[in-house]
Amino acid sequence: MLNKPDDFADLAVLGEAIGTKSLVMLDELTHGEGNVFAYKSRIVRYLHQHKGFDVLVMESGLFDLDKIWQSPQHLADIALGNMFYMYARSQQMQPLLHYLNHARTTARPLVLAGFDGRFSGTMSISRLVPEFRQILQKFVPQLQSEAYLKQIQQLLDGKMTAATPAIQQQFLIMNQSIAAMLQPGKLTGAALDAGFWYRINASLRQMALVSWQLRRFDEHDLAMAANLQWLIDHQYAGRKVIVWGHYIHLNRLGGFQNALNAPQTPVAQRLAVANLTAALAEQTLKNSYVLHFSGAQGSYIDFRDLQEIAVKSSEPMLEDTLTRQAGGDVFVPLQQNSMPSQQLWGHEYKSRLSWQQAQQRFDGMILLQRMTPTKLLP
Repeated sequence: MLNKPDDFADLAVLGEAIGTKSLVMLDELTHGEGNVFAYKSRIVRYLHQHKGFDVLVMESGLFDLDKIWQSPQHLADIALGNMFYMYARSQQMQPLLHYLNHARTTARPLVLAGFDGRFSGTMSISRLVPEFRQILQKFVPQLQSEAYLKQIQQLLDGKMTAATPAIQQQFLIMNQSIAAMLQPGKLTGAALDAGFWYRINASLRQMALVSWQLRRFDEHDLAMAANLQWLIDHQYAGRKVIVWGHYIHLNRLGGFQNALNAPQTPVAQRLAVANLTAALAEQTLKNSYVLHFSGAQGSYIDFRDLQEIAVKSSEPMLEDTLTRQAGGDVFVPLQQNSMPSQQLWGHEYKSRLSWQQAQQRFDGMILLQRMTPTKLLP
């Protein structure tokens, strides 16, 4: 059983499976399963207290979470409007935010960071441009930088989608020029600052390209992967890192059965775009453990329209079989070569995965007898 509050003895088998891996990924099928959030939160505490992990990188904006971590405000308060709303507003997430807030006053904090390159929080909208201005004024003529910064603010405000080809080209040229200036070694004594703003600048480029429909939406994963890789290699080099996000990003083969994008997408285009996990460096993947979460039945909150969605299959699912056999929620390693022909739930409980497909995507699974919807704060 994995539901004894504050008693981690039952997680020893998971700890043994993780071993000496320095990167653990915790997925979720929907963004809206409350008890999955609770399970993941408990595992985060276990990894922090017993396995030496001290960085938590969540599916929220790289800029926003950097700023809220630096803020003196309580994380549960400042998360609203700055962290992805399904996390910030979830009642089941509040204990984790309180834990993080308390831990940062101790000798061994659990650092909070974000990997998403889509900047929509109030911190991004109000502070990204002013802070970027302070960086750019060191090496870019003010006339050039102000035009670029104005475009960035329009992008953050959602007012760049109708940009003319000429304006698009102007933005991309300046973006590329600034990227060259922010390369490692260009800013003496400020490697981390330069690296951080290099990633912000690159993420803004991807935001613009997707908003102009010059790149597919799923290519945001490339910016996410590069952001996470930078955090692992530079900002938190040598640290043990937990990553928290959606299944679509946190599995080794992409979100849907064949690709992140629609099944009719030509094979050549499918292969050209990896999801976040597949786009990470080979050595990073060797040091990673991907832990999947799924429920046999129940309901969740759809993050798009906040409606409750019931989940029930007309045929037996493997989640149901294995939790019945275990007498409750269960950790299942995926090294075994053969299992019943029953299938597991896939993306948003709308598709299915075979045991072999699960083995290709995850290292282990936590299966719940029933998933419950998250409860959102007002």
